Amino acid sequence: MKAYKIVDADFVKREIGRMPLVDVRPPLRYDEGHIPGAVNVRLDVAAASDDPSEELAEMFQEDGIYPEDAAIVYCQIGVHAKIACDYLASEGYSNLYLYAGSMNDWASDSARPVQRSQAAFARAS
Repeated sequence: MKAYKIVDADFVKREIGRMPLVDVRPPLRYDEGHIPGAVNVRLDVAAASDDPSEELAEMFQEDGIYPEDAAIVYCQIGVHAKIACDYLASEGYSNLYLYAGSMNDWASDSARPVQRSQAAFARAS
């Protein structure tokens, strides 16, 4: 059995504010626009470590997301979110939701809210 379920934008929209949302993209991409309420946990940093699975699990736990917790994971197109879910599964995470379309899908509908970080505004001015 997979440690994660594949979900769509409607599922994500229903769960905003109820379930942790984790954006695994680099901070620049996150700052430019993310799903409201998402936390940024850097897959690139975990992947560069000696034990990416353990490092990513530690990073999730720093944000209060533990192996027994449900969480939605996304990136830009879904590939890195799947890698993150696979890493986390090897560390005992079993209640994850992979937003397969990720940010590209989310942003394709202008009715869906996109939150930008102050850092993005600072770079733009």
